[in-house]
Amino acid sequence: MMLIQHHKASEYRDRAIDQFDQFYSDAHDSARVMALVVHPYIMGAGHRLRYFREALEHTSALGLVFWTGEPDP
Repeated sequence: MMLIQHHKASEYRDRAIDQFDQFYSDAHDSARVMALVVHPYIMGAGHRLRYFREALEHTSALGLVFWTGEPDP
């Protein structure tokens, strides 16, 4: 998305926060699962890393979000 659609780096954070807020609101009526797709070459770039961190801070601020990561084999 970031590279193909030529979005600003901050678009990742904005979309992740908007999606989280909507899913959190919806969760009162149904279970919701949100995935943050991260490729280290893309989101690990210095000019994008800040926005990934800010998205994680927002989604984990309530203490209700579980982080699950799987290492590469």
